[in-house]
Amino acid sequence: MEEEINIGELLIQITEENQTRKILALLNEYKNLEEAKEKVEALLNK
Repeated sequence: MEEEINIGELLIQITEENQTRKILALLNEYKNLEEAKEKVEALLNK
């Protein structure tokens, strides 16, 4: 049972890291923070 919990925690960690990488990629893609915010909001509203 402990292994299942560790796998679940690992999946959560990997998911959080991937979200952070996606946010960083979006921030680097746009000229300013306002454009990046609009893009993130648009993705959330899909």
